This record gives sequence, structure tokens and C-alpha cells, in this order.
Amino acid sequence: MDDQHQQFLKIANGILTLTNKKNLTRQQLLVALGKFLDYAMYHFDSEESYFVEFNCPQPGHLEAHEAFRKYFKKLYIQAEFGSEGEAKDHAKEAVEFAGSWILHHILVMDKGYTECFNEHDLE
Repeated sequence: MDDQHQQFLKIANGILTLTNKKNLTRQQLLVALGKFLDYAMYHFDSEESYFVEFNCPQPGHLEAHEAFRKYFKKLYIQAEFGSEGEAKDHAKEAVEFAGSWILHHILVMDKGYTECFNEHDLE
């Protein structure tokens, strides 16, 4: 999980770097946002499958994942169908939202499963 969290942040930082490029196209942004969203789905699915496999009850965790999915998908759609300039703004909003959400989620919510996961030799 720690490796996945690091990858998650690395992808988010890559998008933030992209949004500062002068000649960035909407398509480049959408590819980067899509990669991020795909990774988020992979990561959340991984965590959620371990909750079931290890019988780690996590009140509110699944709801937090679903709220992230819903909000980020909305931002992706706005970037996809807005103007070229708006796409960059939506991408910045997406990565800023994702960055703060991820940090809070890792530092607060994910701490709730640390003991259970560690008991099953998973970090």
C-alpha cells in the first residue's frame, strides 16, 4: 500500500507539472488525468479487496473512496468538454483536490487499517 500511495502522489505531481506547461493540449491533460483516475481506481480496488480478505472493517472508508471517484470523474468530464483554457483550469483543480485529498486520506483514514494489514504482512 505504501508503494501505491507513493505512485499515486507521483502521478498527481506529474499532472501538476503538466499544467504549468505553456503549450499543453487538452488531449495531453486528459491522458494524464485518465492515467491518474485509472490508478486511483486500481488503488481503491486493492484496498477494498484487502478490507474484505482480511476482514478489516473500515467505517466511512468506502464512502470516502466513492466520493473521490465521483468528484474526480466530474472534474475529468469538465476538462474533457470545456474549452482548451478551461481544461487546464479543471486539471489544476483536479490535481489540487486529489493532492490534498490523498494526503489527508493517507495520513488519517488509511491509518485505520495499518494494524490489520500489518497483521497480514502487508504495508
